[in-house]
Amino acid sequence: MMQTLHKIARKVRDFILTLAAWGTVVAPAWAVGGIEEKTAEDVASKVVGVIKDILMPIGAMVIFAAVAWTAFKIITTANKPNERAEAMAAIPYILGGGLVLGGVMLISGFIVGLMTKVGQ
Repeated sequence: MMQTLHKIARKVRDFILTLAAWGTVVAPAWAVGGIEEKTAEDVASKVVGVIKDILMPIGAMVIFAAVAWTAFKIITTANKPNERAEAMAAIPYILGGGLVLGGVMLISGFIVGLMTKVGQ
């Protein structure tokens, strides 16, 4: 009895998964009005926008967390000069990381913009 129920459940599950797979494949064909054509410039600007929208907040969060952690370590190691010096030595690395992140954002925007101009 239980094996029969398991077989039925498996068949129902397979049927639902098959319908879901078929629906995802066929769904773009049902697009009303067709799929809009995009130029290389539109795609490039969208890619740069998405990268900036993702990379900038994550980079800001990482830099903030690093500064907060370093400040916490400096405060908690006030009476331990060696450990405090190690914590303060991290500050240039944090600043360097922020500059590298900004530079990468600048260069990627420049390269994508240049490639867009070349593609025209």
